[in-house]
Amino acid sequence: MTSANYSPAETIPLLLSGGIRGIIVDFLWVRALARHEEKKYYELLTINNSISKLQPDFPAVWIFQAWNMAYNIAHEWDSPQNKWKWIKAGLHFAKKGASKNPHNGDLFFELGYMYSHLFDERYFKYSAYNRKQLKKEEGEDNYDASLFWMRKSVLNAPKLRNITAIERYICHTLWKAALCAETEGRYDNALEYVESAVKEWKAYHEKHPQDTLVDVHKVIKRLEEKKMVLQDTLQKTDTSVLQNW
Repeated sequence: MTSANYSPAETIPLLLSGGIRGIIVDFLWVRALARHEEKKYYELLTINNSISKLQPDFPAVWIFQAWNMAYNIAHEWDSPQNKWKWIKAGLHFAKKGASKNPHNGDLFFELGYMYSHLFDERYFKYSAYNRKQLKKEEGEDNYDASLFWMRKSVLNAPKLRNITAIERYICHTLWKAALCAETEGRYDNALEYVESAVKEWKAYHEKHPQDTLVDVHKVIKRLEEKKMVLQDTLQKTDTSVLQNW
């Protein structure tokens, strides 16, 4: 444990002797699981915060609490503003946990997954609003953040997740980022994502030639077709700008 990663308030619980702290943590985990089953998410919030102070080097509590905020509590609210408040709080909590567990690939994966999944319009009604607020308040693009944490996860040997699956997820995230950029009219960024996706899939296929879960050749062909469309769109846009100059 390095004191530089902890505030004075967070240091106090860590000064408890290991035996006493262990008993308290076990008791709190039992209560946390019970409150989760009862769907008493706000009570769970308080308990998880206590556990994170007593057991900061245990990644599960950071993941558990981040999901409780970003999914369970956010779901309880109707307005996009209140939903976003708790989604942002969950992401912040997970990143705080990552700072206290700087080599935990599983925690990094969860962060990467949340940055992708919570902003997916297929699952969340206000995904576009969330994406807009993330850029406005945090200066982040959710797909870039997802890619950052996923790649960091691969580099830090996650124990609970299959690295091959994470590598595939990175490839898929690049495709989703490209489609999103195209929809937003950022064709140059969309092209960059597509080109990166082609490189990632080729590297993936070279590394895992026996993988039959994905038809990589078919995927790359689709990406190359999208690349041509985007290049054509950019060329037309440039021509139009020159004509109106």
